[in-house]
Amino acid sequence: MNAQTIRFLVQLAFAFAALLAVVLVPSPYGLTLGFFLLVFGLWLGRRIFRRLATLDEVKADLRQRVDEGP
Repeated sequence: MNAQTIRFLVQLAFAFAALLAVVLVPSPYGLTLGFFLLVFGLWLGRRIFRRLATLDEVKADLRQRVDEGP
């Protein structure tokens, strides 16, 4: 498994956890917890990618981002 796949799976897991928090936790706390889980998952996925990725994977990721545009 390459670093980009691991980053995607971590971010997906935190996104599902955030969704469950919004649905299951009462109103003001569920939205806040869901937001923090989502942001933390994005941050953690990026940190894991930077830690595990080889130089070729980083270059490919940057090329993909440039091709997709803003």
